[in-house]
Amino acid sequence: MSRSADERRLPVPPDGPGPLLFVYGTLMFPEVVSMLIGRVPPMESAAAPGWRAACLRGRLYPGLVRRVVVDQVAREEAPATGRVLVGLDPTERAVLDAFEGSAYAAGPLVLADGRPAVAYLWLDAAEATAEDWDASAFAGQHLGDYVLRCAAWRAQLTDSEL
Repeated sequence: MSRSADERRLPVPPDGPGPLLFVYGTLMFPEVVSMLIGRVPPMESAAAPGWRAACLRGRLYPGLVRRVVVDQVAREEAPATGRVLVGLDPTERAVLDAFEGSAYAAGPLVLADGRPAVAYLWLDAAEATAEDWDASAFAGQHLGDYVLRCAAWRAQLTDSEL
């Protein structure tokens, strides 16, 4: 069952930018963000302890999932690394929500520096592999074509879908 865009997103105040948006996959790349919303907002490096950007079966992009403690042994695991997009307006946020689609839900998390943020959380943990997503490998092998796919997707998006 697919959820509507309104059900997937946390509220964004109509009078200004919403909460910080933590991005950890393809949205870390300025080329992708620019193609989708028409600009590159300020971006800051960030990390999300307790989460990881997991490779997803049959997909080029990752999903953010909680780290799993194995055998009840707490290990010091690297946090999910990414960027925070700052100053998104409600329309830009709606475009990103539509781009991420119903496989993700915007949910809260706390960044390593203690700031609250929102991130697109992957909903089907069974599709996540044990391997962490490699942004450098993606950039070297797929980024150019992916940006073109984003352009085609954005050209088809209508205001009624936001």
